[in-house]
Amino acid sequence: MGEERFYRYAIYFTPEERTPLYEMGSRWLGRDAVSGLAVAPGLPNGIGLHEWREATASPRRYGFHATLKPPFSLAADRDVEQLRVSLRTFAAGHKAYFLPRLMVAALGRFLALIPSEPYPDLCQLAADCVWDFEDFRAPASAKDLSRRRHPNMSERELEHLARWGYPYVLDTWKFHMTLTGSIEQELRHNLHQYLRQLFATQCETPLPVTSICLFAEREPNSDFFLIERAALG
Repeated sequence: MGEERFYRYAIYFTPEERTPLYEMGSRWLGRDAVSGLAVAPGLPNGIGLHEWREATASPRRYGFHATLKPPFSLAADRDVEQLRVSLRTFAAGHKAYFLPRLMVAALGRFLALIPSEPYPDLCQLAADCVWDFEDFRAPASAKDLSRRRHPNMSERELEHLARWGYPYVLDTWKFHMTLTGSIEQELRHNLHQYLRQLFATQCETPLPVTSICLFAEREPNSDFFLIERAALG
């Protein structure tokens, strides 16, 4: 019998397990996407548990990560083992490197960790992921396309949505490790200050990018979890 077929897959970067950044990111989101266990956030005074739960609900489901190829359903003529093998082959053909130091920043209405300087190597890695794994992606449904479309999209983003099933790929892609969902300005300001302190040590040095990961979602709206890590180079 073949391996279980999941509802959706995604190719992510996530730091190596047991590294300070991985542990801090998982603790803040409240879930370890490798073990599947809930992690206590250790909130300071002034940030309530209810506020934290609402602010982190969306990124918690996806796990602490940066997207390289957005979530997709597997094409009917492909299976999970083929995807795993392709991930390992792809990773072996791309070198490991260091990403510039990260910083906490506001991206619209949410907060994320982003590089403090340009990052052309990672931009190329993400673009290659989008292209090289496209044969594994089933066409996006009309419902998915409608859900991902919003009135403020640029013409280029709409083109990507139609072609790739997702608007933020290739030239519209930006590396970010999401820390909150969409939140109001006052809470965003308070959390921004707190998260800068929380991740200060982890943001002091460049980030090693030594592997890429295959994540999976068992059923609609369930948690994503890691099923394969492939070493770069």
